Amino acid sequence: MKSLHVENFRSIAGEVNVSLDAPIVLIHGPNGAGKTSLLSAIELALTGAVPSLSRAEPDYLAYLPHRDREFGRVRLDVAALDGTIRTGDIRVTARGVTGDPILGAADAAFFSERSYLAQSTLGRLLEIYQHTERKSQSPLTRFVKELLGLDRMEAIINGLGSAGHISRLKGPVPAYGKVREDIPLQEKVLAEIDREALEASASLSALRGELRERMSLVDASFPETTLGDDSANLQDLGRSLALDVEEAALTELVRARREVDVSEMVWKQASTVPGIAERETLEAEGQRARVALDAWTGRDGERIEELLGRSGTLFADFALSGESGYAERARSFGARAETDLRRLEGVLGAHEAGLERRDALTRELQEARTRIARLDSQINEASGTNEAYAKALSELASHIHGDTCPVCDRDFGGTSLAAHLSAKIGRLVEQAGRLQSLAKDHGNTVTAAAQLERQLATTQSQLLPEPDLSRAKARAADLGEVSRQLGDAMPLMQDGDRCRSEVARVAGALAAMRNAEQAVLTLRDKLDGLWQQLDGPSLDGVPTSELLVRVRTRIEEREAALNERQRARRQAADTVASLIALTRKIADRKVRRDEVEKTLLALRRRKDEADKLIELAKDLMRQTREARGRVVRKAFNDELNAIWRDLFVRLAPEEPFIPAFAIPEGAGTEIEAVLETHHRQGGKGGNPQAMLSAGNLNTAALTLFLALHLSVDARLPCLVIDDPVQSMDEVHIAQFAALLRTFSKQMRRQVVIAVHERSLFDYLALELSPAFEGDRLYVIELGRNAIGQTTHRWDPRTFVEDRAIAA
Repeated sequence: MKSLHVENFRSIAGEVNVSLDAPIVLIHGPNGAGKTSLLSAIELALTGAVPSLSRAEPDYLAYLPHRDREFGRVRLDVAALDGTIRTGDIRVTARGVTGDPILGAADAAFFSERSYLAQSTLGRLLEIYQHTERKSQSPLTRFVKELLGLDRMEAIINGLGSAGHISRLKGPVPAYGKVREDIPLQEKVLAEIDREALEASASLSALRGELRERMSLVDASFPETTLGDDSANLQDLGRSLALDVEEAALTELVRARREVDVSEMVWKQASTVPGIAERETLEAEGQRARVALDAWTGRDGERIEELLGRSGTLFADFALSGESGYAERARSFGARAETDLRRLEGVLGAHEAGLERRDALTRELQEARTRIARLDSQINEASGTNEAYAKALSELASHIHGDTCPVCDRDFGGTSLAAHLSAKIGRLVEQAGRLQSLAKDHGNTVTAAAQLERQLATTQSQLLPEPDLSRAKARAADLGEVSRQLGDAMPLMQDGDRCRSEVARVAGALAAMRNAEQAVLTLRDKLDGLWQQLDGPSLDGVPTSELLVRVRTRIEEREAALNERQRARRQAADTVASLIALTRKIADRKVRRDEVEKTLLALRRRKDEADKLIELAKDLMRQTREARGRVVRKAFNDELNAIWRDLFVRLAPEEPFIPAFAIPEGAGTEIEAVLETHHRQGGKGGNPQAMLSAGNLNTAALTLFLALHLSVDARLPCLVIDDPVQSMDEVHIAQFAALLRTFSKQMRRQVVIAVHERSLFDYLALELSPAFEGDRLYVIELGRNAIGQTTHRWDPRTFVEDRAIAA
């Protein structure tokens, strides 16, 4: 770690910039000065979180910014192994943390668990490591398994643990349980298939008898050999019955029936067509209607079309087809014009009202300005008076004796000087009051004038611009004029609509008459053709109406005969289809029975093979448990307990009870890393919390952390410890200082230590001072100024040769 910048983070108010570029960094400050906050800032920059705080407060992120600050900031520079400088810049707010930490997930977890010992964690370290209902799941046990590489052995034991019991085996190996369950199910399916086969044989005999009865109605020469076991004969019979020969004949009869229906409608219409006399009358009426329409068109048509065309130009989206009547088009335009006129009248009326309001406001504003000018003049005239002047004169009244003025020595003679002074004072006081009244009236008038100016500006902005006003007036005039002209021409347009309607009516009647005459001739030819298709005898002299009745009767008779034969054929075809389906079902069931027998045989074979594998798994699990027990006992004796014992004895050489890991008894038992104590002269004690004093219990926790740090591969060459010497005496502290020097100089760890006692800080600064050229010690002191801001000072201490000893 090279340098650290902290701003408004936790208890640090303001900014702290310190260098960490030394093998040992010693931090001092009184309680609450920010030592722990500084170390938490290092953890946050490295890992992106502060796990040491999460144990006490799950919502700790909301309290990372300093009180009354919107955000805090942490920036840490570290040197990587390749020499490059990596920076972690983290910003914290009440809503969360933003920025990228320096370490990845694995290195971050290593730092928080193996390189950083918080003050709050130190006192509870032994409890934290064993605090769980199952010791096999404690953090200490998980660490031991990770350290000894027991993951694969544990996986084998856990994976094969259910091999000895069928109910437990169903979870990890569901296929085995499924095979055991499938065997009785397949046996049950086999019995069900045999039962269904007996029922299908009985149904097959019944269907064959039913088919004999139905085929006798369709074909008297039906061969009995068709009902044998050969399904091919049944399929041929089904195909022959599916050829619905009656369907085509019925389709032709339906088509003929529709033609008869149409012919009856045509005959009914044609029988009502007028004769020759009526045709001549209609032609004469048509001639008169055409002459009247031409006369109206030549007289009024062009003017009406021009007027309607002009009305159409007044609305961009207004368009009516020329086929519509003149009156209808005029009424449609009138409705649109009336709506637009009402709108324009409203706009113009609002504009006129705005003009009147503007003129009224202008007059009121002019009057207000005139009154302001008059008040300004009156105030200037009265400004010469002064209430203070009147007060000064009243104070002089007590010094006047006689009629001689004490200021100018003037003799007022017959006039009393005191009366003259009293009158003068009265006039001055009256003028001062009048000046105050004029000033108040002036202020009120100025306020009213400003309000009138704002109202005038608002009213002026609401008036229509002159181009818009002109267009609105012109459009209103155009709409009114066209509407009036269309209203005047309404009788003429109604005359034109009547002439057009009469011409259309006569033309339609004449067209219908000509169509009816042609339809009668066509109808007779069609009916004669239908009668011949139905094989009817010659009917030359039969009237058309009677021919229609005979054709319909013949069609109905043939439809009834064909429908009856078709029904019998379909019933026989359905019976054949049922026979074919049942025959296939019996064959499929036989195939299915063979498949079920094969499946049942395969399931029994798989179960036998699985039972053999279960026995092998039991033996493998037993051997793995024994191997794991040997590895654990050797690792506990030779590694973990040896390191912990060495560290603890160095710091507490007088303590008779030494903490240690309990060694599992049997090879087949679960791995449970629990803590105990051993006496120096032999024998076991209880849990360290019950056997050690407060100081040595703190020493046990500290050395446990250091032992676990040394037991794994060093992923991060640093140790950060917050106030580790709690409840330690002078011997412990001296041994701890020597241990820190060993970590820094021999094990190449950067050590960052925070303490709060001044004497301890001075002692450690002396003990850890540089001992050779190139060695360094950085000391950082934190405090607070008079306004609560964090103060800091860091000093580098380098090696200085002791020349007095050298001499």
